[in-house]
Amino acid sequence: MTFGEELRDRLGRRTPMLFVSWAFVRGRSADIASSLGGESASLYLERISDRRLVLVRYGLTSLLTVAVLLRRRPRSVIVTNPPIIPGLICAAYGAIARVPVVLDSHTGSFGLKGDRMSEKMLPVHRWLASRVAAVLVTTDELGAVVEEWGGRPLVVHEAPPPWEVAAPTPLPERPTVLFVGVFAADEPVGEVIEAARALPGCDVLVTGDLRKAPPELVVGAPDNARFVGFLPMEGYRDLVEQADVMISLTTEPVSVMRAAYEAVYARRPLVLSDWPILRELFPHGVAVANDRDSIAEGVRSVLADHGRYLQVADDALEEQRRRWSEQIESLRAIVDGSLPRVPSSSLTMEH
Repeated sequence: MTFGEELRDRLGRRTPMLFVSWAFVRGRSADIASSLGGESASLYLERISDRRLVLVRYGLTSLLTVAVLLRRRPRSVIVTNPPIIPGLICAAYGAIARVPVVLDSHTGSFGLKGDRMSEKMLPVHRWLASRVAAVLVTTDELGAVVEEWGGRPLVVHEAPPPWEVAAPTPLPERPTVLFVGVFAADEPVGEVIEAARALPGCDVLVTGDLRKAPPELVVGAPDNARFVGFLPMEGYRDLVEQADVMISLTTEPVSVMRAAYEAVYARRPLVLSDWPILRELFPHGVAVANDRDSIAEGVRSVLADHGRYLQVADDALEEQRRRWSEQIESLRAIVDGSLPRVPSSSLTMEH
């Protein structure tokens, strides 16, 4: 192939689908992109972490986002929200390139989970939601909000992770309990630590970047509670494989935690917060209140009947796979352009 032919070939290639995210953790974007046969771009400038430089970081990341879009020229785009800025950039690209753009609006983007910035940006979120091909949400309740805004909601949860773990084993003499979190505002980590104090016969592992953990929480933790930090994918996979029970908790009623899905994909017994949407999605899990006594009792009930929870793990996994298959096919129809999208000419701010 001559240089000219190679150049024309490279210029002719376009990414079929690109999932853009400004988040440090790229699991969701990478997994969904892979399921759709596309690519993901996690554009997070970790070196610029000082909050006083947030405008600099956002400015540089905006330029990087534009550069990635121009270089890859995707035929469809999914973009994470929050923050809303990459959504605006991708929507502009979609209007110019005439390709579908889907907004992946996490629970916090609706001003929930203590996200004050997203709360302030709700008017922009509302405007944008009505001008993209679809808005991914966690629940029908949030979907109703998007519909009220004039947008098309689509409930999409978590794709199967790229890793596999060994099948669960019978309960050892000293069980391992894994609480998955990132020290977010909606995670009752303190209650989990207190529950660990009430479970001296278990080792309770807590994930999350320790720089975000309250120092007094770490210093005052019991000996059987261990903070393992934020782990790369392979290290996290190993933790899940070690776990006899997984805990995933939130104080936000419409939040659907990725860790809960990971527990089912790994066929691990699950203890999770007692919210209607979580009881519906994870009927084989043990629902608990977000307090020390209830969490500890939930773990005890799983350990007392561990064999039965392992027996129903395959049923839970099959239900989850069936649900995901339906969700990804609906999303595929949108990014492939099978469903009509909002006309790009509507991407004009109304006053």
